[in-house]
Amino acid sequence: MKTERLLLALSLVVLLSGCSTTPSSEGNAKAADTGYFLSWEQKGQLIGSGRIKDAQDNWYDVWVVPGYDQPAQETMTYLGRTGTAFGEYFGSKKYHDLGDASWDALTWGFDDCLDDFIFQGLPDALEIYWAKAEERSSKRVFGWWFAYPWALMESIVDPVVRVPVGLCGTVLGTAAGVAVVPTYYAVNSTIEGTWYLTVDAILLPTVACTWNTVIAPPMALIGQKPAPSRTDGFWVKQITAEEALKPSQSVDEPINTKDIEALAAWSRLLLKTVPPFDKQRQEIQRKAQAERSAISKKEHEETQAVNKKTAAAVEALLSDPDQKGLLDYLQDRNFNPQRTSKAFTDLRQHFKPELSDEEINQVIQLLQRYAPSTPTPKTPLRPKTDPVKHSVEVIQEIK
Repeated sequence: MKTERLLLALSLVVLLSGCSTTPSSEGNAKAADTGYFLSWEQKGQLIGSGRIKDAQDNWYDVWVVPGYDQPAQETMTYLGRTGTAFGEYFGSKKYHDLGDASWDALTWGFDDCLDDFIFQGLPDALEIYWAKAEERSSKRVFGWWFAYPWALMESIVDPVVRVPVGLCGTVLGTAAGVAVVPTYYAVNSTIEGTWYLTVDAILLPTVACTWNTVIAPPMALIGQKPAPSRTDGFWVKQITAEEALKPSQSVDEPINTKDIEALAAWSRLLLKTVPPFDKQRQEIQRKAQAERSAISKKEHEETQAVNKKTAAAVEALLSDPDQKGLLDYLQDRNFNPQRTSKAFTDLRQHFKPELSDEEINQVIQLLQRYAPSTPTPKTPLRPKTDPVKHSVEVIQEIK
């Protein structure tokens, strides 16, 4: 009894909601927008497509209502993609790509790893090792008698690493070319087509239709007529008539021959229209660059002239007999740039009573540029080595 009363009440609400928007003598289009509840036509639009059209031909897209059109369209689209995926087994492109990929893997394994890395790389490396030993022996450098044993050590370490690594690469390349690549191409279309069929064509549309069955009727039953003032651009968005006529699907359609032809036509139009303006822009940039280059050249020349004058003035200070005692003391104390920088904190405190902060910073900058003592450049020594360290170096230099 309670269930019958509930169904009767719902029927009355639906009837009243439809009657409350029944057209009057003013015409169907205008009357459809009067009242609170959606018209019967609008209810059908919402349930079928998730979109509503008002009497002023404004369309509204309700985000949470997918409709039945979109899932149906997606089902048809992904059924087509399923057929395309499985159809790859009957075309030549898959087997052409398989051959190319397998050949690339085998080429890497045999040409790069076996031939270049082992058969050619090992003799070249041995030739270098023994040529260095011969050169050291002929020059009679200190310890020349140890040059050939050293080359022998290098000649043992190199192939011990090179040959296993190269053979591993050959094995991997062979396995990839013979087994891995063919297996991938044998199953990739099946996996892709199965995903399209089960997930994209069946599961997701079924979920969308189920959700639409749950959410669309209540909204169509008690939802208020939309209006431009009652859209937020997120939950309810006003769209154009052209957008409303297109399927509301998020499927990224594959690029086909017609798409390429259309893009090519648009490209030709752009090629006729845009390049003249690009040339104008390039000419403007060329003139601006020439002006900047001229300014930069002038600035560089004037700066260099000032730098020469500054260097001459500092050199005059360094050669001034009156300053010899001061400079000799600072140089004896080895006030090179590194040592001078360690005194900056104490110098700041020293100048604090007589100079401003800006002047103190200027003093620091001058000392950074012109330290009293210049360090003598030293040629770095090679780090000491031993057979183990050099063996590691030989391995790192293998190529």
